[in-house]
Amino acid sequence: MFKRKKFNNRGWRSNVPRLIAGAVGVVLLSAAFMKMMDMDLFIRQMRDYGIISDYLLLSISGRGLIVLECTLGVGLLLFYRPRLTLLFTSALLLIFVGATGWAWFTNATEECGCFGTWVSRTPAEAALEGLILLALTVTAWLMSRPSQKPEGRAKAWILTAVCLAGLTLPLASGSQLTRTVPNQNGTGDIPLGGFQIQGLESVDLEHGDYLMVLMDTDCSHCRDAVTELNWLAEDPGLPGVIGLSFNGEDRLKAFREELQVIFPIGQITEEDFWRLLGDGNVPRTLLVRDSVVQEVWDIEIPDEHTVKSILEVKS
Repeated sequence: MFKRKKFNNRGWRSNVPRLIAGAVGVVLLSAAFMKMMDMDLFIRQMRDYGIISDYLLLSISGRGLIVLECTLGVGLLLFYRPRLTLLFTSALLLIFVGATGWAWFTNATEECGCFGTWVSRTPAEAALEGLILLALTVTAWLMSRPSQKPEGRAKAWILTAVCLAGLTLPLASGSQLTRTVPNQNGTGDIPLGGFQIQGLESVDLEHGDYLMVLMDTDCSHCRDAVTELNWLAEDPGLPGVIGLSFNGEDRLKAFREELQVIFPIGQITEEDFWRLLGDGNVPRTLLVRDSVVQEVWDIEIPDEHTVKSILEVKS
């Protein structure tokens, strides 16, 4: 009886690392898949951390992280060479906690980017969750024992296939590196033609002056900018203010009512939104004359004197 009890206890302890590895593996695979669905946004969120500034390096790092998360995630689920896989996972989580902790401390960004647009997380929340995952992974590593059996080749082939899938799927999802390359502010650098504004069909961007503002209802900077934009909209001597967003109508309606927005906000496609945003940050204000961009401001809203002086020079 005593020997049987001891055997069961040992079996229970040997299964704990497998369960932890499986759970962490699911988290890593979910994170990789969600990033894959919107690589452009993920790369922008990486940029906002302020750790990497080179755009080619950002793109390569983003894709490399997805490959690493996919490979480690499947490796954990298969419990392939657990000591080594758990060690690499712990190192990845340590880097992740360091990066999100830095963003939390410096207030560099409001979104951690861990799960793309699917799950919103602040750097503070992400850092704390990362610490929990790191503690679990280290615990599993300490409890695991080297396997006496040789690893099957099938697991190695599966990991190779997953690694290749992690490299190719972001490209198949339609991510474009050119959409993360910085735009140079200036006349005609940002094309405006070829997009529709839902809800503002009467607006003719081909003729006249406009202040177009790219906005996101979840962006705190956009919410803070509403008061200044309302002032500009009330000035009869300035171009008309037009908000552009890819958010749904329900969210836009709540945004208007909560912040008492007096200027119109139309909907454009997400593709057009990111194309117009380029490498900028929201709110992005574009001074447009006859469908040609005259000046661009990111985050900060220009005052009426600045707008009028630019239009006078361009006349």
